[in-house]
Amino acid sequence: MSGEAESQGEPRQNLWEFRVGVRVDLDEGLLSIGMDEVNGLINRGGKVVSLEGGGAVLRNLNKDDTSENPPMTLSGCDMKVVIDMSEFGSTPASMEHDRLYEEGVDLINPYIFIVGRDHQPADTERARDDLARGKDLLRQALKIDPGNGASWWIIGKAEQVLENTEAACDAFRKAYQLLQDNPDAPREYMFECLKLGRTRQAIAAARHARKLKPEDMGLVANLALALLIGGELEEAAEVIEVAVTGAPDDPINVNLQQRIAEVQAGTVPQPRNLADMDA
Repeated sequence: MSGEAESQGEPRQNLWEFRVGVRVDLDEGLLSIGMDEVNGLINRGGKVVSLEGGGAVLRNLNKDDTSENPPMTLSGCDMKVVIDMSEFGSTPASMEHDRLYEEGVDLINPYIFIVGRDHQPADTERARDDLARGKDLLRQALKIDPGNGASWWIIGKAEQVLENTEAACDAFRKAYQLLQDNPDAPREYMFECLKLGRTRQAIAAARHARKLKPEDMGLVANLALALLIGGELEEAAEVIEVAVTGAPDDPINVNLQQRIAEVQAGTVPQPRNLADMDA
């Protein structure tokens, strides 16, 4: 899910309302909104009970313009779909989806790196086989429910441990579009974008993650990192100051603040991707 109007379902007894349509995103290009989610619900037992006309979606040309009539541009169109969810999850297809998802996660989960948790190395033949099989099972699950952003996130983590950066970035991008309310998705997408030097997309994702959880100083520092690599040094300095003030004992934030100051002073070169931060 992405864009100005979200497609997340709104429950009304057993009826859920979704906005579906298309958007032109400045950072990600043309996006379909809500269609994968709705198709997944239908495949798993949801029934469309009504379609209601929508309309144009407008975007403010200048996000800093807070006047009553700011300049606007057409950025998409949508409609409302109402789905009866009373039989959701009870179909054979839905149960098969759950089996595929659970088996895929069980195969991949031991190799995922998460801070504070042990994980198995991914450089063995057994690991490669498990990860390949797990990804295949999750992709089969996605054929039934293409709106399951968690499947894309787990696939992204599998590609990440295999150091398949392009594939990881693509998977996390899809997870980010579907999991707009979960900061983990834009955070992972941001890091893969920074590895590839896609700073505009990384900054947009980092801004979104921070907006979702502004009290998380790690997410604030991530935005500062993306701004630094993207060359937005003045804003990077302002944002990292917030992170250091909020978490003064975090050495990562303090070191990043020093790096930003050094780049501003011209004593170290401007990083262009995440690897340059280790140079």
